Amino acid sequence: MNVLGIIFAYAEKDNLRELTKPRTLASLPIGGKYRMIDFILSNFVNSNIFDVSIITKNNYHSLIDHVGSGKEWDLTRKIGGLRVLTPFASPDAKGNGIYNSRVEALAYNMNSIKSSRAEYIIMTDCSTIYNIDYEELLRFHIERHADITAVYTNKILDPSLMAYDMPLLTLNESCRIEDFRLSSDEKSRRTDDFKSSTDDGAAINRSSGLGVFVIRKSLLESLIADAMAYGRFDFYKDILQRLCGSLNIQGYEYTKFFMGIDSISSYMRANLKLLDTEIRNKVFENVVYTKVKDSVPAEYVSGCVIRNSIISDGCRIEGTIENCVLSRGVKIAKGSIVRNSVIMQNTTIMEDVNLNYVILDKDVIVRENRKLSGHETFPVVIEKGTIV
Repeated sequence: MNVLGIIFAYAEKDNLRELTKPRTLASLPIGGKYRMIDFILSNFVNSNIFDVSIITKNNYHSLIDHVGSGKEWDLTRKIGGLRVLTPFASPDAKGNGIYNSRVEALAYNMNSIKSSRAEYIIMTDCSTIYNIDYEELLRFHIERHADITAVYTNKILDPSLMAYDMPLLTLNESCRIEDFRLSSDEKSRRTDDFKSSTDDGAAINRSSGLGVFVIRKSLLESLIADAMAYGRFDFYKDILQRLCGSLNIQGYEYTKFFMGIDSISSYMRANLKLLDTEIRNKVFENVVYTKVKDSVPAEYVSGCVIRNSIISDGCRIEGTIENCVLSRGVKIAKGSIVRNSVIMQNTTIMEDVNLNYVILDKDVIVRENRKLSGHETFPVVIEKGTIV
């Protein structure tokens, strides 16, 4: 496919607190051995798109370490391949080099975008896990003679459950988008906004955008140059919303399963949902590639108890775990009970510890006889490298 994939490795707004202090959203661990970026990159390569750029903003060192040259995703290529675009590498960047908006991010990396041989660009966030066929999406875009195509879903009925940086789209009967609103706009949070009508009685559907857009590269270059020239920096309000009337912006409905992550509670729910076989099969409907590590198999010591959990390589389990997701190298000592929790890489839980609804980041040590308990909607979060 003659397409350049652009992934925004960060969310302009999120509520992941301690989890995104040491890392960008794209490198956040999910489901044990995976990262958020794995699902997005896999969507591209499964759709035969092998020219991908990742635009970073801050805390991107773990992301670079994870994706490397892109070998695991077959993105080590002479033409195209994987590029990680950092803010400090742009000659057009001002001030400290950190862009404050998506328009600036695209403008400061426009030299790299122009160097691609692709005719079309597919831009996507990394806060949503989904399986999409980009080849089908591009065909829809071309057949509709669209200037821009936005992917949306009607599966979210409550707008308060949307990610803060996702738009609400108003579509007419022919799936042309007539309005964009951000879900963070309090006026957009009224559920009656989802179904309305025009003055002439035509039905209007308001749907949830997934942050995925298709656009011709030449048009994107023109729109970004114009926005920068007039000091318009908000991609949604200053480009999409402002130009709805003059551009043919089409909506492409995504009907399959997806999970959005923009808060601690949604991150906890997403991990625990993966324990459901039916949901796990939907998430991994297509192959999901990740960085390969030569770890030893998990070790289950006699007397341990394991129920409904995901256990990654290199773990050593002596205690009891139930409804948990464990990354590589986790050690749980004898007498400890861990329930409904997400435990990240190389964390050690010593003897007689009791945990429930807890998220432990990498390299945490929980000493003997500690007890931590949260709730599904408000889990206890322990920062990376902490000793409890």
